[in-house]
Amino acid sequence: MEIPVEKLGFPGSLIELHLVPQFPNVTRRDQDILTDDSEREFEAAALLSKAPSPVNALDFQFTEADGDSYFVFALPGMAVDTQWGRVIVGRNANSEASIVKMRCWARSANEALDRLQLACAAFLDHWAYEATAPVYLTRLRARDLTSKSEMVRFSRPFQLTAINPSATEIPTPLRPILALYREGLGSASPIYKFLCFYKILEGYLTRLKPDLAKLFRAAELPYPVPPDRVPDHPDLDESFRAHIGQSITKFRDELLTPGFRNAVAHFEKDGLSPLVMSNPNEIVRFSTTAVAVELCARAVIEAYRLAFRTAMDAGLDLSTLAETGGQQ
Repeated sequence: MEIPVEKLGFPGSLIELHLVPQFPNVTRRDQDILTDDSEREFEAAALLSKAPSPVNALDFQFTEADGDSYFVFALPGMAVDTQWGRVIVGRNANSEASIVKMRCWARSANEALDRLQLACAAFLDHWAYEATAPVYLTRLRARDLTSKSEMVRFSRPFQLTAINPSATEIPTPLRPILALYREGLGSASPIYKFLCFYKILEGYLTRLKPDLAKLFRAAELPYPVPPDRVPDHPDLDESFRAHIGQSITKFRDELLTPGFRNAVAHFEKDGLSPLVMSNPNEIVRFSTTAVAVELCARAVIEAYRLAFRTAMDAGLDLSTLAETGGQQ
């Protein structure tokens, strides 16, 4: 089965696909299989990787041979018992831990994968500390042993893009902003992605836009773009769609800062439990939020580029901006 990458949603976002095989004489509808909430047995598996974005990211029939890590052991396999169940760790031909598997009873494929991730975090976080080396779960798969249906979870791969020569020219005040964007884009951590994109909004709203707007006011010219709003985008998660058209400043101050930024910035705040960054619920929560904040970050970057170009065309003196980043 081949799926065009561009059909899978926003680049780098967390994707879930459900696969229901067709068998003769099976009368259950696909929808009934996908919405079944009875407790049943699942086989959950995840591929380990040294890198956050592996080759062949859309190959879901992965085996021990497809994964790798910085953790080696002599036995063909290792069993790790956790409070969520027993995890079997397989190795590749180089004796590197390469895959994790477990069988469990759950009411959905999502619940089965959550159990696997919680169980793996119990020892992979420790192994990473002992080895001073990262490890990534790059592709996850849950197989319903009753219906034989599967759910796969992965980060949407990036794709080739033709670059226009003019893309090398940027307003110099945007350089720290674009550096943050590149940093966030390259991170496998949705929490770190969120933080990078949040800082872009912070820099734009508190420094870049006010400094440029001051020049327009001094020249008695209107600022050339409409107010900054949360953009409408098909990949914006349903939980954020009510905020479409809302001021990005309000979106940041009333939702992002108290609900997400403070949890990242503080180990504990206001008596709340510390944020466990390997918890699957937090991974999903911050993944959907990171996409929303990235869309807002892209919107303000484009707004600034337009305003900066308009200022140049109007002959405004941009030398004062050069003192804090300057003009290309």
